[in-house]
Amino acid sequence: METRKLGNTGLEVPILSVGGAPLGGEYGEVNQDLVNETIQVAFENGMNLIDTSPWYGRTQSEKNIGVGLKGIDRSSYIITTKCGRYEPGKWDFSTERIKRSIPESMERLGLDYIDVVECHDIEWGDIHQVIDEALPVLRDYKEQGMIGFIGVTGYDLDLLEKVAVEEKLDTMMTYCNYDLQNRSLLPVAKRLAEKGIGVFSDSPLSMGALTAKGAPDWHPADPAFLQRAQEVAQLCRDAGTTIERVAMEFSVNNPADSGISTTVVGCSKPQNVLRNVAEIGIQPDPELLKQIEEMFADWLNVSWEGLKPPKADED
Repeated sequence: METRKLGNTGLEVPILSVGGAPLGGEYGEVNQDLVNETIQVAFENGMNLIDTSPWYGRTQSEKNIGVGLKGIDRSSYIITTKCGRYEPGKWDFSTERIKRSIPESMERLGLDYIDVVECHDIEWGDIHQVIDEALPVLRDYKEQGMIGFIGVTGYDLDLLEKVAVEEKLDTMMTYCNYDLQNRSLLPVAKRLAEKGIGVFSDSPLSMGALTAKGAPDWHPADPAFLQRAQEVAQLCRDAGTTIERVAMEFSVNNPADSGISTTVVGCSKPQNVLRNVAEIGIQPDPELLKQIEEMFADWLNVSWEGLKPPKADED
C-alpha cells in the first residue's frame, strides 16, 4: 500500500488506516476472534495503523486491540490513541487525569510505548486545560519515551489548526471535513503539511450520512442534506455502484500533495478491510462525481458546527 510521511514525525503511514471504534463494539457486538482476524487482514493488506481511544467502547476498543496485537512484531505497526474523553458528555484534560490516562491506555493495549497520543475532541473541553495541563503532561511522557508524538483531534478546523501550530504539535486529526460534501480540510491540511504537522482525515462516509442505510438519528446534519444524501445514494445505485464506494474512492485517493497523510475508516470485520482496500487507486467516475457535486451544491463545505457533540463511535 502507498505510504506517506506523517508530517515531520519520521513515521511512514498507509494512505488508509483502521479506525478502531467498531473493534470496541460501537456498531454492535464484536468477539475477540473477529477483532484478531480483522487486525491480521488489515496488516496483511498494508493497513498497519490503528487509531483508537479509551472512549471507544468505554475502553473496550483498546482492550480488544491489545489482545489482537499480541505476538505481532511491535515495529511492524503504528498505534494512535487519545486522551481527555472518557464518559458521556464529559471531557477531562486535567493534569491528574491525563497522567493516569496514558499508562492506562498502555496497559490496555499491552504496549510499552504508544506512537501517537492526541487530545480528543478539544472543542468540547476546556481549551485552556488542554493547553495548560494536558499538553505539558504529554510532553513529559514524550520525553520519557512512553509516547512518540502528540496531537489534537476534533471537528473545528480553525481551532485545531490554531492549537496545532501555536503549540508546535506533531499531528492533527479531524473528521467529516474531507468527503463528497465537504472539502474544507484541504487548505488547512496543506498549511499544516508545510509546517511539518501530520494530518489524519477521519470518517469519509460522514458519520454514516454517505451510506445507503443513511445517517443515524443523532447525526447533526440538516435533515434536508440527509434526504439529499439518500437521493445521491439512489443515483449511485442507478449508475451500478454504491455511495459508499464512491465516497471511499474520492476520499482515500486524495492528491499526493493534499497534505492529508492518511484516511481513517472504521473496520469491524475482515470484509470491511478488503472492501476498503479495493478502492485504493480507483477514482470515481468523473461524470457521476460531477452529478453528485451538483446535487450537493447547496451544502458544499457546510459544517455541522454548534450542535451536540457527535457520537463517540464516529469520530
